Amino acid sequence: MRFIQAIHALLDRLASLQFRRAGAFVVAALLLAAAAVPLVRQLGLNSAWDALLPRDKPSVQDIARIEGRVAGLNTLTLAIESEDLEAMQGFARELVPRLEDLPRELVRSVDWNVGTYETFVEENKHLFASVDDLREIRSALEERVMFEHNRRNPFFVCLEDDCTTPPPGPDEVMARMRARAEEGRARLSRFPGGFYVHPDGNLLVIFVRSDLKGGNARGIRTLRESVEAIAADIDPSRFAPDLRLTFAGDLVVAREEHDAIKDELVLATTLTIVLVLSAIFVFFRKARSIPLLGFALMVPVVITFGFAELAVDYLNTSTAFLGSIVIGNGINPNIIWLARYFEERRAGRSVEQAMQQTHRGVWLATAAASLAAAVAYGSLIITDFRGFRDFGIIGFAGMVLCWFGAMLVLPAATALSERMRPLKLAEEGVRASVFGRAFAAMVERAPRAALALSAVLGVGASVVMYQYLAGDPLEYDFRNLKSLREGSTTAQRINARIGDFLSSSDKGQGIVLVVDDVADALPLRDELERLRDEDHAPWSRVRVIQDLLPSDQEAKLPLLAEIRELLEEMRPYADAEQLAQLDEHTPPEDLHALTLADLPEDVARPFTERDGTRGRLIVVEKQRGESVWDGRYLMAWAAALREVRLADGTRPPLAGRAPVFADMIQVISDDGPRTIVVSFLATLVLVILTFRRLRERALTMMALLLGIVWMAASMALAGMKLNFLNFVAFPITFGNGVDYGVNVMRRYSLECELDTPNPVRAAVEETGGAVVLCSLTTIVGYSTLYTSANQALNSFGAAMAISEVTCLISAVITMPALLIVLRKRDAARAQGTLPPG
Repeated sequence: MRFIQAIHALLDRLASLQFRRAGAFVVAALLLAAAAVPLVRQLGLNSAWDALLPRDKPSVQDIARIEGRVAGLNTLTLAIESEDLEAMQGFARELVPRLEDLPRELVRSVDWNVGTYETFVEENKHLFASVDDLREIRSALEERVMFEHNRRNPFFVCLEDDCTTPPPGPDEVMARMRARAEEGRARLSRFPGGFYVHPDGNLLVIFVRSDLKGGNARGIRTLRESVEAIAADIDPSRFAPDLRLTFAGDLVVAREEHDAIKDELVLATTLTIVLVLSAIFVFFRKARSIPLLGFALMVPVVITFGFAELAVDYLNTSTAFLGSIVIGNGINPNIIWLARYFEERRAGRSVEQAMQQTHRGVWLATAAASLAAAVAYGSLIITDFRGFRDFGIIGFAGMVLCWFGAMLVLPAATALSERMRPLKLAEEGVRASVFGRAFAAMVERAPRAALALSAVLGVGASVVMYQYLAGDPLEYDFRNLKSLREGSTTAQRINARIGDFLSSSDKGQGIVLVVDDVADALPLRDELERLRDEDHAPWSRVRVIQDLLPSDQEAKLPLLAEIRELLEEMRPYADAEQLAQLDEHTPPEDLHALTLADLPEDVARPFTERDGTRGRLIVVEKQRGESVWDGRYLMAWAAALREVRLADGTRPPLAGRAPVFADMIQVISDDGPRTIVVSFLATLVLVILTFRRLRERALTMMALLLGIVWMAASMALAGMKLNFLNFVAFPITFGNGVDYGVNVMRRYSLECELDTPNPVRAAVEETGGAVVLCSLTTIVGYSTLYTSANQALNSFGAAMAISEVTCLISAVITMPALLIVLRKRDAARAQGTLPPG
């Protein structure tokens, strides 16, 4: 009790100081906000997926290791479209050299033509024939040479029936050799002129490999603008009227996502401010409420995001729209304070007295509610998932700062407004909120019916929630988490067409493994293929640079030497035309085994590290028929590769989309339940500390848990799956949802202490109305997330809006109805008309 009295005395002095020095408080608030503005301007946006993961996750650590060794992990795809194939090829030939001249920080390499490899195969065609084919050719040559020798030997006697039938002659043998050599280049025939051309012949693709990350929006923009400038200078119309250049690839998708999120962020924040202030005006019906609450909220929100720049460095996909959320949620204590202040002024108190009574009346409930919301956000800080952690840091700071804004900035601004234009109660008096009166009347009219309906819905919702959670509610289809925008359709269309004729690793969708020793690459390749073939491991083709060299060279060289000798023996028996063919197909004398160093630079580049080392990269392609958007497959793919070990027992690092997405799902599964438990326990402790009576504590927690059960069941019935963003709705709802119950119950408790005849009605009419407005502004903040085309953000906004409605109903209908029933029962017991128990 003494503690409360001391707090009240402190609050009285604060109110008096704010009344006397209102201008000083306002100026101080403005200076603090102004100091935070430069930090807010520096706060960047990183929309890359790996920006959501902590530094210690395997996928992030592996990417860091691989990026230090491998260049050009990301791709800008240039799509040249025309009905004229020669025009596309001509344009590409002029474009590529100028692309290769761009700065290395923008372009590491340009993958545009397989013609160099075709030339390499042609120059070494003898080594690309198979061992069996060479043996067959050698045998045929031996037979023909023997036949020619025997035919010219006058002492040769034919003892066989068919010895007079000549075996294949030089022409036939040469044709067979030519066919065998051509098989080494057959797989390249689908690329006209060596270009990556779609089978339809109207799309030519160039892959620009870059070190730029998906979150580097400025760098991606610079790269794209540089390419556009080069293309414009070349002038595509010189080659064909219909020739056009479009962009695709992971860098374009990342840039589109970044720009869209940035634009949608501004729209959502603006829309939130407009709708929230409109709702405030409708509720208070007082013009001065808009600038008062707007100013009181602006200061802590700006400081919050200035702090965010220092604490988290940048916003990510999870935190980008926190501005709307902090505004919609952080305004709650401000609304409660201003509503109570107008109520005190309506009762005839002076400005200073009204401020003192308002401070006394709302500090504990608003502090408990704001702290509960802050702790709910803060519970996310304990997670490893950066998408959760950053969300928690910013949300915690926002809720705490907005409460201080309500207690320090708003009262001073209100006093200053009264000094400039005193409130005329006769003209501007505020009646009890229409929301509060409506809910109070509803509860008083049929409290038992409200309780019975709440109980039935609670039991039904519990069953639905249990089935929902038992059935693995996580979202595994990542297509339901990406953005759906008209502006992205061009890139999506191009990417889909590329998939018609190139493999997943060509498009950058494979997983890259890196070894430290070239000698480990082939054994690892063999082990991966064994796992695929024998153990049905979830991948298909395994590619290494050694695949570009002829196989079995040590076995082929002796065979080719024998073939060369046999062809020399054939020369005396060949005519002029046949001699020309022999010259063309005779293996050279200096034929030797090819090594990785013999591969042309542009051929070896995809498998070459920054320091020039070749042969330590292995690319594993996805299993045919599986989707890179299937979370379950990505988890299985990444998990299986992480089980692979080298001869020394170490795990090779791997990089790609699958490991990142797999880690995201794993972190949500591991950290999600932990944050819910921490948030619940913290909320329970706050409720215990806020109320002295067991009944008040129990009913407040009952209202919260009932609202959460209804929320979960509503999400289940709506078919919503839990993802990396909407999962946080549950721990946050413990803090946000208890806000309404705490404020209504605290007002009820105060009315009981004042011996108000009908404390339940007073609490619902006065505080309940403000609580409804608080919920409405919070719902507005979450609903504006639908301005984003990102489906994950949409689902989070929907989940939080549902939780606001369910927790509000349980706080202003179910809990007051139960209070009425219990008060009647207590009164009956006191009069002796109801037996105990």
